[in-house]
Amino acid sequence: MSDTETPTPAVTEKPTDNRAEAPAAAPSLTIGEVAQRTGVNPVTLRAWERRYGLLIPGRTGKGHRLYSECDVVRIRDIQSWLARGVAIGKVRPLLEKPDEPAPAEDSWTQLVADTQSLVEHLKTAELERHLEQLLSAYPLPLLLDRWLAPLHRKLSRQHRYGNSIGQALFWRQLGELLAVNLRAGRRGRKRGPSLGRLLLLTFPGSEQGVFAQLFEAALTDMGFEVFGLAPEAELGELAFAEKNLHLDGVVCYSHHALPMAILGSGLERARKGLRVPLWFAGGFVELQQRDLRRLAQHGQTGLLNGSTGEVLAQLREQFS
Repeated sequence: MSDTETPTPAVTEKPTDNRAEAPAAAPSLTIGEVAQRTGVNPVTLRAWERRYGLLIPGRTGKGHRLYSECDVVRIRDIQSWLARGVAIGKVRPLLEKPDEPAPAEDSWTQLVADTQSLVEHLKTAELERHLEQLLSAYPLPLLLDRWLAPLHRKLSRQHRYGNSIGQALFWRQLGELLAVNLRAGRRGRKRGPSLGRLLLLTFPGSEQGVFAQLFEAALTDMGFEVFGLAPEAELGELAFAEKNLHLDGVVCYSHHALPMAILGSGLERARKGLRVPLWFAGGFVELQQRDLRRLAQHGQTGLLNGSTGEVLAQLREQFS
């Protein structure tokens, strides 16, 4: 992938240069605080500074980065341009001249096509470098919605000889890289306050597991302490986890539609006995909304709708 490719949340309105309206204050926000406020993890913030020249944070006497409110506004502008499909290598001029028309191309489409080609031709070494760049340069919520979800749709429609091998290797490579990303995120989160302690329920399937990993990494970046639960866990024992892990909530996440046995009795068992909220998130919320709304009528249960960025914002509001 070239440096001219880009990603971030789907936004329709054009970003505006609000920096002039922000109060002129000395930098005082740590990189962890900025990550929690914007959903852009520290690795990506550093890449935007070093590789793309998009940020110039201040420094403490010991060399630690400090960001101002103006920097936070600038980060949100970067996210907005990326969400519109502007390549990351073309964002900097638009930040300096926000009235300039944005390039017409959608870099997400090319990004998906590049990844698909590497997967189909078993270019494993190139694919690993490609994935490492994606995970370092782009906000994770946007990667999930604008890159991984459409890529999964395209890969699942391919039925040529050898495709199953390429896809199996891809899901394995991406899962391994996300595991490293998650460990780094957890270490960073321990250095700052937690928004809350969440249990993340996931379901069987290699692709399903990778989607859940990416969602868990995004939750961690935002400041949640997350305990990922393997699909084999008995859903009727969640009250035990709530008590012993001192949970503040449980999130049931699925990219695919769930079998009725799980959607009915399984999640009903999960709900019973819990004293903390149970939320549903992921693609299955839209696919199975009627059945989930029925479940959500009982107790502290709710649906988290919209893009991954919107879902994270809804969860954040629950703890503000």
